[in-house]
Amino acid sequence: MSDIELRQSVYDLLSSLRGLDALKKLFWSELNYERENQTLSRRNWPDKAVEALAEDPILLASGGEDFQVIYARLNSKQLLLNLERLVVTQLLKNHPYTLFVFSDFHQERWHFINVKYDVKQEKRQVLRRITVGPGEQLRTATERLSLLDLDNISSESPLAIQERHDEAFDVEKVTKKFFEQYRSVFEKVEQLITKTLPNADQRRLFTQKLFNRLMFIVFIQKKGWLKFNEQTDYLETLWQDYQNDNSTSDKNFYHNRLTHLFFTGLNNPQQTDIISINNGGFLRQIIGTVPYLNGGLFEQDEDDRNPNIIVPDQAIDVILHKLFSNFNFTVTESTPLDVEVAVDPEMLGKVFEELVTGRHKSGSYYTPKPIVSFMCREALKGYLGGYEALVDEHNVEQINVPKARDLLQKLSEVKIVDPACGSGAYLLGMLHELHSLTRLLDTRAQPENARDDYHRKLNIIQNNLYGVDIDEFAVNIARLRLWLSLTVEFDGEHPEPLPNLDFKIESGDSLTAPNPENVGQYTLRGQIIRQYRDAKNSYLTMSEGVQKQILKQKINEFKAEIALITHGSNKVNGFDWAVEFAEVFSQKGFDIVLANPPYGATVGDRVRDLYFDRLTDGAQSKDTYGLF
Repeated sequence: MSDIELRQSVYDLLSSLRGLDALKKLFWSELNYERENQTLSRRNWPDKAVEALAEDPILLASGGEDFQVIYARLNSKQLLLNLERLVVTQLLKNHPYTLFVFSDFHQERWHFINVKYDVKQEKRQVLRRITVGPGEQLRTATERLSLLDLDNISSESPLAIQERHDEAFDVEKVTKKFFEQYRSVFEKVEQLITKTLPNADQRRLFTQKLFNRLMFIVFIQKKGWLKFNEQTDYLETLWQDYQNDNSTSDKNFYHNRLTHLFFTGLNNPQQTDIISINNGGFLRQIIGTVPYLNGGLFEQDEDDRNPNIIVPDQAIDVILHKLFSNFNFTVTESTPLDVEVAVDPEMLGKVFEELVTGRHKSGSYYTPKPIVSFMCREALKGYLGGYEALVDEHNVEQINVPKARDLLQKLSEVKIVDPACGSGAYLLGMLHELHSLTRLLDTRAQPENARDDYHRKLNIIQNNLYGVDIDEFAVNIARLRLWLSLTVEFDGEHPEPLPNLDFKIESGDSLTAPNPENVGQYTLRGQIIRQYRDAKNSYLTMSEGVQKQILKQKINEFKAEIALITHGSNKVNGFDWAVEFAEVFSQKGFDIVLANPPYGATVGDRVRDLYFDRLTDGAQSKDTYGLF
């Protein structure tokens, strides 16, 4: 069988994966594994691991000398990662060389799981997943699982087969392929809108904004919140309906559909009233059912209002069918120990820092997730004064209820800033670490009244995290990634409006503003700062359009007043830390400053002189890293 024929057969079986017949045929016939079909006992398993499964697991197939494929059906309507890890931990004791296949209770959704031991993570088990089921693009799954064909593996040793499985589940291969395709499609779209946007910089920024918006929609449609004709494969269904619409000859998908989706649907708190007009309404016919999302991503700017900027249908076609349809997307950002072999929201950061910034000139470099996680954990251990078992291993056995409450209080008060946040790697890293710790401690301290994951994350974003970057579009990506990480946790069909992050993740030059430690007017500004803080907290969750703008104006008035008291003027070069984050510096300042600042980018003598004596310090102090 040729590679093309194998891939087609694998694709067909994955498309029809409902029950075990197709799964057996996949391994027994197409991938050439030996038939086993033996039940495995759960005797002596911990109760939680036993309860995780609907019945005993099945040794489905074997390969070579001692490699095995084991299937397990979860006793859950969802594929829950914590249940899968419980089961894998038990099975690995007697089955060290194994591919695990999980299904939900109804055998509608499936995870193929490879276990790899990461030496950088103290040899901890990394579970890498490929997802198959309704609404999933299957091209990535088909390509990766086709690599498991035993006829194409030279040795029958379990180690050789395991190594091929490790290669097939390498998310970096998918990441690299996606980035290459993204670059190609991005440049193609740029060229297609050249005629209406001849300025190269403006064209690149407009193109990036278009991609950001469409990528966000691709991610959140996985939650089932956007529907057209009751279909949740939203963008593709919307495109097909547009193609079939012959009511007008003057057609343009961006103008006829996307502008209504962006600005009247996703960004309009009164959209429900508009959609219901005329027995279903005009909007429902052209964009379907979509939630009000808030947050700023879909607010109109000057380019959006420019009627001369036209995005041709060919540009949308290439985005949908040369990029989006070729990859599976997941709204769950991977952690160092749980990885989905798909395009996750972290890719937004990678794409931005690799493609859009011109990273070598700006000194921006992408920080690998394990490094981010390590630095975040080290910072939190320093802040808490230890608790290595809690932070590194999530072990709460030695923490009693009063101590859990004390630690929760301390974590709720921590102020963390990344002064060169780029596309938000450390902000997301801290969000994940704080979220994991607060969930553990919450359950320990108040098991009957523990908060849900959505509101835990919302509280962390609202109270703990701050970021600044000189690049406005990096800031937009950072906000976008925080929004996506929050939406992952919302359970329901009608999401709450996204928080406004204008005054949390801000753009500005971190290096050139006055040192906030030299400001001695905090006591004089106390009352105004309290009003300023309260207004910012209200604004973060304000979703009503008119009231939101009124409150934003009030915040800016407070800010101008604080600046006048602080400096005698409200005009300051760079990002004015003492004013922008006055609510932090009026207390004790930031507890944790965490960054991977730009390397190798040079600054002029004026900026360097703010930090170094040029007569005594070497030339290396011109490097932005040294200044940070």
